[in-house]
Amino acid sequence: MTGPILFVGGAGTVGRQAVRHFRARHPDLPILIGGRDLEKAHALAKEVGTATGLEVDIGKPGLGLAAGIAPGAVVMMAPDGGLHGLTLAQDLGILYLSMGNWLVEVGAEMAHFMRRPAASPIVLASHWHGGPAVFLAQLTAQSLDSVASIRVGAIVDALDATGPAAVADMEGGGEGGSGALAFEGGGRVWLSGDRARRMIEALDGRELEALAFAPYDIVSLQAATGARDVRFDLAMADSSSRLRGGAIATELILEIEGETAAGPVTRRSTIEFNQGQAALTGLSVVLALSTALGLEDRPPAAPGLYFPELLMDAQWFLDQLGHAGATVVADAG
Repeated sequence: MTGPILFVGGAGTVGRQAVRHFRARHPDLPILIGGRDLEKAHALAKEVGTATGLEVDIGKPGLGLAAGIAPGAVVMMAPDGGLHGLTLAQDLGILYLSMGNWLVEVGAEMAHFMRRPAASPIVLASHWHGGPAVFLAQLTAQSLDSVASIRVGAIVDALDATGPAAVADMEGGGEGGSGALAFEGGGRVWLSGDRARRMIEALDGRELEALAFAPYDIVSLQAATGARDVRFDLAMADSSSRLRGGAIATELILEIEGETAAGPVTRRSTIEFNQGQAALTGLSVVLALSTALGLEDRPPAAPGLYFPELLMDAQWFLDQLGHAGATVVADAG
């Protein structure tokens, strides 16, 4: 890495969390905070130090960066609709990480990668909260001989600052259009109508109605475990933490059915993070970014196409969440 890390959308709700987490892990590395609101970008740059706020335009080639600005990595905290961030990273031969696109849109990034596979490491991290459910599933499934089904329930607190964005997510990545992608009976299906609704059990035992949702987790979980049935459901409700008098929290509930030598088993693992979903997403993005850059006691990622779970060990990732205040309960047998 030879230049500053460019966070595009770094002054946004999730972007601010990512910038702060990155600065906490790497106090001296330079940061560029790119966005349309220069006042917010400059204020955040002053807060974290060794940082510069600058204007970017995601609709322009090269993101509209002024001449002479040469980032060492491009981190898209905002949707890279025109793929200008990806093209810039490939032109410069630097790391590219994106967490702002939908599963149905990923073909565009794949096409650019296939044409220039040796140009850059490309990390696609548009998983729910940047991937914790996938890491939790990998750890939970380690002692299983086979995995039959995975069901993920995500709960966003109704008072979470990013709650309205989560509603928009449900519309964009859930039932809208042809429905939400899932796996049933070993094949891909699109859930809509009544099939897209499921009751999930919150950490405090409440039954909540959730809607099927299709983040990258769906394909990551199926590829990692070979499960014939995989679905992800999202609910907005009072969090268990807030109801017991604590802070606003985000919850993940993972249920895995599989086989061991002793017979069929069902396991339930959970994550609770009481700083809200933006902070958890920002932290997960930074863990993937730091690892891919070679800043976590392992070599930097070579040019290639990656999901976060291909870069990091599941136990290490979940331990990092724990250090940041998450409560992780992994039913690994």
